[in-house]
Amino acid sequence: MERPSTRYSVAQRHIVKLRDVNSCEIQSDPDGTITAVHVTARSGRSPKQIARDIEAILAAEEGVAIDHRKISIAQYGETELAPAQGMGRVSLSGVSLHHAPAGLEVEVVLSARGLQATGRAAGPGTRWEVRRTVAQATLDAIAKLVDGEPSFSLGEVEEKELGDKRVILVCVNRSLGRSESHLIGCCQVGFDPTQAPVFAVLDALNRFLGTLNPREPVEYEIGPAPSLRG
Repeated sequence: MERPSTRYSVAQRHIVKLRDVNSCEIQSDPDGTITAVHVTARSGRSPKQIARDIEAILAAEEGVAIDHRKISIAQYGETELAPAQGMGRVSLSGVSLHHAPAGLEVEVVLSARGLQATGRAAGPGTRWEVRRTVAQATLDAIAKLVDGEPSFSLGEVEEKELGDKRVILVCVNRSLGRSESHLIGCCQVGFDPTQAPVFAVLDALNRFLGTLNPREPVEYEIGPAPSLRG
């Protein structure tokens, strides 16, 4: 008999943190095999995108590869319209990595509505830390694109196996007055693995960025002084 599973309670909590997801119930057989995943969600994202994120979470948290046909998504609310005002969709223009004596310096260039901003971050040069530094630089670029102080901060960044693929999972914290919500985005690691953390952050935030106003353009930006080379 199919029944709600307590074994997958951690995965359920992660799934309901996904953008636009309202509730989740994972059903399983007595032996623990998942038989169905029932989700209710607002109409902001396509069911295919939500199902992809659910597959990634189950693989990362439970080590389970689930057939997408077992995921049912009921959406409600009005269809999201492209915002006439605000930031609009943010796109990636470039990522660059610079090795320095203290570690790694990363620059991420984002564009939106004719504006462009360069985010910077520094961190250890190890493979496992690069993805976090890239994600942090992405949030720095976003802060330079939007008007006012952004309410986003970086949480966990992990790389997981999903079948024969690798995916980057990013948790972005969003402050709402005295409370905080957690937005999860993911991206498959492709030909250029340094871009995956950028797209994972944008996957988590693009819906909210569309409601924010862009910063007024400036004629120039003061950045770090170039290093002197002998």
